[in-house]
Amino acid sequence: MTDRKNIPLVVTRPSDQASELLSSLSALDNDVRHHPLIDIRGFRDDGTPESSAVKQRILDIDGYHSVIAISQNAAEAGLAWLDDYWPQHPVGITWYAVGPTTAEVLRGAGLPVEMPAERFDSEGVLALDGLQAAVIEGEKILIWRGVGGRETLASVLRQRGARVDYAELYERRQIDYSGADWDAALEDGPLLLLSSGQALDIAMEQVADLPRRVAGILVPSTRVADQARARGFREVLVAASARNEDTLHSLRAWLAAAGR
Repeated sequence: MTDRKNIPLVVTRPSDQASELLSSLSALDNDVRHHPLIDIRGFRDDGTPESSAVKQRILDIDGYHSVIAISQNAAEAGLAWLDDYWPQHPVGITWYAVGPTTAEVLRGAGLPVEMPAERFDSEGVLALDGLQAAVIEGEKILIWRGVGGRETLASVLRQRGARVDYAELYERRQIDYSGADWDAALEDGPLLLLSSGQALDIAMEQVADLPRRVAGILVPSTRVADQARARGFREVLVAASARNEDTLHSLRAWLAAAGR
């Protein structure tokens, strides 16, 4: 097998979410580079239409039967807004998280959380017993998310009879790099660590021949892995989730498989 000990590792997480992973990767001999693809910007309570919409959803949150946080960013931003307007967390709400990283944030605030056991995406959440049609018909569900994104979750919940609203708590801004920036990041054919399908879209938009310029990519779900293979990536590592420990476990297994 190919010796992978000298393959660079490129972390593409946003700057405010990458420090712990970068620190853990520094224990390896590989060259570690940080090349963030997305800038996360939360909405502040400043009277803009976006923030006013979020504020109203938070003020009305006790009218919802369930709240679903679709990401760590959504959970953190939603809790910050909740702390501003609710001295105590509203009761009678069932809290859902798409994956373990998101669930950890909500549980850290003292909220009981339900989440998928294995598949950490919209499809995994939709398979949960508490979100089936017989349970949620006529109920109000609030989804915490960023601006835009997949509509699968809300669409299916509405088909099952629920009334679904969004609290769009932040926006993701693509970071644009020059060809020279990408040349530096991709020098020597690195392993690219991607944290979302959007990150994959951004990378492919900026580097059309990306599959042949990397040794492989590491992604946080089977859904993103399927997208990557369809775009020509041959070596696709699939972590159990976007959590640092799952990312590291998948990476170490890949390195060990080459006799590291």
